[in-house]
Amino acid sequence: MTLCNRTWIIVVIVLITFVAKGQDKGLDSLRKKFDRFRIEFPQEKLYLHIDRDLYLTGENLWFKVYNVDGAIHHPMGISKVAYVEILDKDNKAVLQTKVALKSGEGAGALFLPASINSGNYQLRAYTQWMKNFSADYFFHKNISIVNSFRKLEIEKENISKPFTAQFFPEGGNLVNGLKSKVAFQAIGSHGKGINFSGILLNNTNDTIASFKPLKYGIGNFSFTPSENNTYRVLLTDTLGRTQTINLPAANALGYVLTVKDSTAESLSISIAARDLPPSACNIYLFVHARQVITKAIHTSLVNGSTTIFIPKSELSEGISHITLFDGNVRPQCERLYFKPSQKKLSVVAKTNQSEYGIRRKVTLEISNDKNDLEGDASLSVAVIKSDSLQQDITGHIFNYLWLTSDLNGNIESPAYYGNTGSPDVTKALDNLMLTHGWRKFAWNDVLSEKRRTPTFLPEYRGHLIRGTVQNTDGIAAQSIPVYLSTPGKNVQLYTARSKSNGQVQFEMKDFWGPKKIIVQTNTEEDSTFQIKIHSPYADEFGSNKLSQFSLPEALSKNLLRRSIAMQVQDVYYGESVNTKPMLVDSTAFYGKASETYYLDDYTRFPVMEEVMREYVPGVMVRKRKDGFHFLVLDNVRKSMFRDNPLVLLDGIPVFDLDKIMAFDPTRVKKLEVITHRYFLGPLNFPGIVSYTTYTGDLAGFELNPNTVALDYEGLQRERVFYSPEYQNQKQRESRLPDRRNLLYWNPSITLDKDGKHQLDFFTSDLTGDYTIVVEGLTNKGYSGSTTNSFVVKDFNN
Repeated sequence: MTLCNRTWIIVVIVLITFVAKGQDKGLDSLRKKFDRFRIEFPQEKLYLHIDRDLYLTGENLWFKVYNVDGAIHHPMGISKVAYVEILDKDNKAVLQTKVALKSGEGAGALFLPASINSGNYQLRAYTQWMKNFSADYFFHKNISIVNSFRKLEIEKENISKPFTAQFFPEGGNLVNGLKSKVAFQAIGSHGKGINFSGILLNNTNDTIASFKPLKYGIGNFSFTPSENNTYRVLLTDTLGRTQTINLPAANALGYVLTVKDSTAESLSISIAARDLPPSACNIYLFVHARQVITKAIHTSLVNGSTTIFIPKSELSEGISHITLFDGNVRPQCERLYFKPSQKKLSVVAKTNQSEYGIRRKVTLEISNDKNDLEGDASLSVAVIKSDSLQQDITGHIFNYLWLTSDLNGNIESPAYYGNTGSPDVTKALDNLMLTHGWRKFAWNDVLSEKRRTPTFLPEYRGHLIRGTVQNTDGIAAQSIPVYLSTPGKNVQLYTARSKSNGQVQFEMKDFWGPKKIIVQTNTEEDSTFQIKIHSPYADEFGSNKLSQFSLPEALSKNLLRRSIAMQVQDVYYGESVNTKPMLVDSTAFYGKASETYYLDDYTRFPVMEEVMREYVPGVMVRKRKDGFHFLVLDNVRKSMFRDNPLVLLDGIPVFDLDKIMAFDPTRVKKLEVITHRYFLGPLNFPGIVSYTTYTGDLAGFELNPNTVALDYEGLQRERVFYSPEYQNQKQRESRLPDRRNLLYWNPSITLDKDGKHQLDFFTSDLTGDYTIVVEGLTNKGYSGSTTNSFVVKDFNN
């Protein structure tokens, strides 16, 4: 018998008192802490539009990155770098790249080498800021890769467990004597939901309930657990294989949360409790969607229960988190609820014909007649040959942003849930909320008085290279100056000073393509310190699992044709894929030098000391017992600096001046001097002396052995999709074969003021059906996609 016995008079008095005060301390505290967490930890979401979902090694995977504010789905410009990876079934990366983001979007491509085995893989993407949260929150998409040059190795099926099942009490708890809904999900060894029948048994083998899934192995049943009873379920799949699973034990006391549609316009939230002290009858109901507060209600249980009705019009679109807190503001139950979004982009794609010949021009018009309402759209377009190899090439940006990105685990066939007007889909959606519930934060982090410090900072201005400085004992070294540079004619230097934990980070500017980075401390002062550069890629992985890879024999002919086409394209057009020119500031990091000397303009001396003494009056050369020293003239104070300046060779700091004085001056093209104190990051220097060789690669200069030299991949240079043109008969009669199955890819389409964009591309020599996929996002948070199709025929045969 519950202790939460109150009369309605007491309840009314409590509520009147609450209103009179204007606020409830517990509720107000919860709101403030939640808002503080939301502001300090804004959420990013990434979505990748890719050109298809099945690839052959030797092909390119083309992608467009959309980065949005996780709360309102507007393009988000905080992070300037996205990290894209392809992972195998063991979560080992087979390909990785870094992509520049501008105004919340970016684009790139991954070439799939022949070293990759056939199999299912996971494409994932994230930013450094997203690494502060669960890896389940990263973008994930399963793709298949076929290596036609290697014999297919059949993956062994896990027959020891033909299927697995999980059970999820609504709200999170089973309580004796209180009726509860229990959702379930059963997945086969192939990674997809299965059909089965199930019965619920108690400890005396009485059948309490029977059930079966509604869709994709997911469903629910209800029952009331009783004291001195334990429960298990017996599942039988369509092949007669059985499995017995114990349900979670029911609690003797606690809360049960039940959410359901009371009417088409209202949501019913029922809360029941058993054997709780009177103080626990004071409760809070907190509703938020994507960290934006929708409802915060303070009420009390009457005779152990209460029901709250919320108009659906007051709920945010998408997934709402409904959380029950006790009187001490401790979370007790949580439930998700989905409200369909109306912010779907009204984009349409139309071709000027339904049929085309080979090597003919296709004119495609993309339009949005609600452009003024929905905002300016950024779109990406793929035109791909439709065949039995491709499983699903329709766009999913709308479903991803509003549904699957806020759910945990694999979502089978997410497009099915887009038909929200169907009663079966509505039931399946609610089952999805029951089985895939999660949040991107822990309530302990929100409610804690101690503020959480993010481990990874957002990359506001470009890629950050991070590392650690340690002494010979492996202990973090604090306040040690560290220098990072890349050899080259474009002199760029980055500096940092290690923190108490030994960590350093460098904000890289114009860091494109493969580089060699040189990292060092001042080897003349602290040559014993060790520097370790950290990988920027995430070392945590989500719960997303890959299904077993299989390739039906019926697809072998299509695979052979596509493999031949891929090899033909590689032979004839392999060099046609270009990268966009990058606008890079070629000025040295120190800007215009105070003095510049091109040594070819002077009589060449064979010794560097003579060059310095004869031609560089702004630098005095002194030789003491400990070796050479440079003293730079301070033009500001009209005196000489007493300490050595920063000396660079092709942008690399050189601290041993004896070595620079022994270097062959005939290999040096240019010498620049900064004749004032120069500040760079946390460090400052009494002038700069910078040597640049003809080759820009140190010209054989030997670095200190304590220097760390690494090959490091910078941001990917954006590749341009190649598509030949057949504007006239001569071009159409070219004897060069054209076996493209991806006719067109463009990640950067914008609409004009009338909401339209027209583009042209050309068909190839491959006949068949082709699908156009357009995806996009507006600056007002509208997202969506559209598809269209056309046929290519060889009218000459």
